[in-house]
Amino acid sequence: MDHQIAPGVLEIDTELGGWQELNAVFLIDGERPCLVETGPQLDSGRVLGALERRGLGPDQLAYVVLTHIHLDHGGGVGEVSRHFPKATVICHPKGVRHLADPTRLVAAAAAVYGPRLDSLYGRMLPVEADRLHAAEDMERLDLGAGRTLTLVHSPGHAKHHIAVLDDSTGVLLVGDAAGVKVPGGGPLRPATPPDDFDLEVAIHSLHRLASLRPEQLVLTHFGPAGDPQEVLAEAEATMRRWCTIAEEAYAEEPSLDHLERALLERAYEPAVEASRQPVVDALNGVPSNAAGILGWIRRRQQGREAADSR
Repeated sequence: MDHQIAPGVLEIDTELGGWQELNAVFLIDGERPCLVETGPQLDSGRVLGALERRGLGPDQLAYVVLTHIHLDHGGGVGEVSRHFPKATVICHPKGVRHLADPTRLVAAAAAVYGPRLDSLYGRMLPVEADRLHAAEDMERLDLGAGRTLTLVHSPGHAKHHIAVLDDSTGVLLVGDAAGVKVPGGGPLRPATPPDDFDLEVAIHSLHRLASLRPEQLVLTHFGPAGDPQEVLAEAEATMRRWCTIAEEAYAEEPSLDHLERALLERAYEPAVEASRQPVVDALNGVPSNAAGILGWIRRRQQGREAADSR
């Protein structure tokens, strides 16, 4: 169900995989309206239908902002940009080239998801290069009538991650920077996918987001998460705990299988509602998180070895 989470901020459920309350996009009203996230390609019809029901004509959307370019967040950008030909598409500078040519991005996603890619997310159509804009850190978008959005670089989950602060309401849309918490799915879970995850960078981003003093913190997966400072502190503690367990497991046996088993046995908490277990695991399963943390461990180890050899 689509509903208003703050004045002028509409949350639209994309119904990813046919599941409710798993994946969202957000329409922020203004003289120049902005859509934050597009959802995956397979759900673009659902998103476009919701925007049409809000009376948004093809020439009326001014901006499309992606918190990052993973396919559950931005896979539908090609369809949305074609439907709204005057909208400027905005993402982190490191993501722009992949929106113009998503070949490598889709190939990487296919390597992770295999045949599930086309049944869960779909692919991504390119966006014309002259419609793309690289967001500067703390850049402000003017939506008119005194409403602005602040775009905050927040890497860690991915190198190309930004958060979006609605200055009028204090709503902070954090994408995956603080993790995933879906109704009935259990406690806040970190989102540490390959190949970009970096613990230290992610923690720094959480501290930056806390310094903004938001009034409300909203997850793409899924919705308002509770007191912003408490959620960000929980996100840091949970991320550190998972990484500590993974490091201990790596010291025992440096294999992905062992890291997965260790996280399942020592960190993982199942869904509160059994019916939500496949929902959470499809989006944010332990294998993906373990692979991302393993990549971070190995990169850090290689960095130390390189420093020692100098």
